[in-house]
Amino acid sequence: MVKRSQQGLLISAISLGTLLEWAEYTFYGYMAVLLSGLFFPENDASVALLKTYGIFAAGYLMRPLGAIVFGHIGDSIGRKKALMISLFIMGGATFTIGCLPTYQQIGVLAPFILLIMRMLQGFAISGEYNGAGIFLVEKIGQKNPCLAGSWISASAAFGMVLGGIAAFATSLPSAPLWAWRVPFLLGGTSCFVGFWLRATITEAKTHPPVTLPLMQVFKQHKKSLSIVAAIAAFTGIFVYICNIYIVAFLHQQVMLPTHHASFFAIFGEIIVTILIPVMAWVADKTCPYRQYRWGLFLVALGCPFIFELCALGNYPSITLAMILYGVLNAIVCGPMVKILYDQFPVSVRYTGVSLGWSFSAAIFCGSAPMVAQYLTNKFEWTLGPSLYVSLISIITLMMISFLLPNPSLATTYRLKQLTD
Repeated sequence: MVKRSQQGLLISAISLGTLLEWAEYTFYGYMAVLLSGLFFPENDASVALLKTYGIFAAGYLMRPLGAIVFGHIGDSIGRKKALMISLFIMGGATFTIGCLPTYQQIGVLAPFILLIMRMLQGFAISGEYNGAGIFLVEKIGQKNPCLAGSWISASAAFGMVLGGIAAFATSLPSAPLWAWRVPFLLGGTSCFVGFWLRATITEAKTHPPVTLPLMQVFKQHKKSLSIVAAIAAFTGIFVYICNIYIVAFLHQQVMLPTHHASFFAIFGEIIVTILIPVMAWVADKTCPYRQYRWGLFLVALGCPFIFELCALGNYPSITLAMILYGVLNAIVCGPMVKILYDQFPVSVRYTGVSLGWSFSAAIFCGSAPMVAQYLTNKFEWTLGPSLYVSLISIITLMMISFLLPNPSLATTYRLKQLTD
C-alpha cells in the first residue's frame, strides 16, 4: 500500500513517460502533411502522405515483439525495470529523429532511418502504456481502480495535447522550416528525465517470478487475449481517426490551414484529458463494464456525426464535433485500464495485456490513418472513415458481450471492490 502523500510522486513518475511518448507519437501524426514533403518529395501530395502514414504504421509492426520482451521483463523481473528500459529506448529514438537530415540532404537514406527510428519507438511504446496502467492499479488502485488506471489514459491524452500544441506552433506560417525538429529533440531529452524519475520509485514483488509467462498466456488465457485485442483495435481506430487523421481531413477536405486543424484536434483532446478521470470515478461508483458497453454503442452512433459536423466547414460545427469526440472518448477510456487489468492474474498480467494489445495494434491501429485516407480518396465520401470506426465499435461490443456476458450490477460490483 502506497501512502497518500507518496501517491502524487508515483503518479507523476509513471505518467510522465506515457505523456512524453504520446506527445511525440501525436506530433508525428499531426505533422504528417509537412513531414511527407520533407521525406517523400512526390509529385502527388496524397501519395507522399500515404507513405508517411505507412511509416507511422510500420512502428506498430514492432509492437508484438516489444510486448513479448517487455512483458517477460515485467512479469519475471519487475514492472519498474520494464518501464525504465522502454522509456530509455523511446528517448534515444525520438532524439535521433530530431537530428535526422531530410530527403533533400541525404536522399533515400532519410526515410529509411526515419523508418528504423519509428520501429524502435513502436518496440519501446509496447512496454509503456499498458505496463504503466497496470503498475498504478496494482500500487494505488485498492479503493478506486478505474481512477488509478485512468491517470495513464489521461496522461496519454495530455501528451496528445502537447503534441498538438507543438504541431500548431511549428505549422504557423511564421515558423522556420527547421522548427519541426524542436519537439523531437525536447521530447527525447525529457524521456531521459522521466527515466531518472522512475529510477527513484520502489517496487515490491507481489508474485513469484514466472519462467515463461508467454506460454502461460497462450495456454490458459486465450479468451482474455481476445478481449484485450478487441479493446485495443477499437481504441486505436477511434482515437487515430477521430483525432490524428482529423487534422489531415480538415486540411484536405475542408481546406482549413494546418495550424487551424491542429487547434481543433488539441481542443478535443483537452476535453478528453479533463473528462477521463471524471468518467473513471463514475465507473468506480457504478460498474465499469456497463459503462464501457454503453460507450461503445454511443461511439458507433456518434462518430458519423463527428465527421458530418466537421465536413460542414464552419468553426462552430467543428468545435461541437470535437466536444462530442471528447465526451465519447472519456466514457470508454475512463474504465478501460481497469477492464484490461481484470483479464489476467498478476503473474502474467504484464505479458497478457501487452501482447493482446500490441498484436491488435499492429494490425488495426497503425493502419487506421492509412485506411481513413484511402477511404476518403477512393470513394470521395466524407463519411467513409467514420463508418469504419462505427463498424469496429459494433464488432467490439458484440465480442465483449459474448465473451463477458452479464456483467455484475453496479451495487454488486462495489461490494466486490470493498471486500477484495
